[in-house]
Amino acid sequence: MKNIVRFVFVLLFGFTVLNVNAQVEEENPAFDFAEPDSSAMIDGDSAQELDENGNPKELKPIAKPYERIVLVIDSATNLITYNGVVEQEESGSDSLYLRTKRWVAANLGKDVKLELDKRNQKLTYIGSIPAYSYLNKYTKRPIGRFEFKLTVFIKEGRYRYQISNIVHESVKPAEGKGTRNYFEYYYTSTAKIREHDAILRNANRDILKLTESLKSALREPIIVDEDDW
Repeated sequence: MKNIVRFVFVLLFGFTVLNVNAQVEEENPAFDFAEPDSSAMIDGDSAQELDENGNPKELKPIAKPYERIVLVIDSATNLITYNGVVEQEESGSDSLYLRTKRWVAANLGKDVKLELDKRNQKLTYIGSIPAYSYLNKYTKRPIGRFEFKLTVFIKEGRYRYQISNIVHESVKPAEGKGTRNYFEYYYTSTAKIREHDAILRNANRDILKLTESLKSALREPIIVDEDDW
């Protein structure tokens, strides 16, 4: 009798264990590692897109928005302005004044207009330089002239230059007059953005060369002592 009771107990215990294992397997199904995990296809925050054959598609580069040149706008006049202060302790105001006049005569053409303020040691010129479109490193074509106002403030041992009121005057056609556009129009225009930006970039290149030429001309010559050789 005891043996029969023990057999029944073992049989019931075996059914109970099998039932628990079945419930655990239902609650925690196994993964089939033969199939690729979709999460492994994700690179960062975006999934690699596949073509009809299951191969990764070639991603096209995203076009960046066109970046226009950044120029300095004077807060008081709202005009595009080039300026700088140069300290030259060895230079007197009379020397700087004469050097400025000589440089203007040599670089801004014959039709330059001068406004002279001797009391405040200020010279103002309305001049122009040729305008070019640079096609490459070695080729350029004329596109008119850049007209501007150059002001030089002179003091003992230093000076300040300012270029503003810059206008592009196009090449004059066979009949009629060329167009005149202020740089502020090119800078803010929403039409022909690349064309206008190219004009500003070319002008910026030449105006910076002009300011370097001015600073070079206003430097005092290096006087070498006759005994220092």
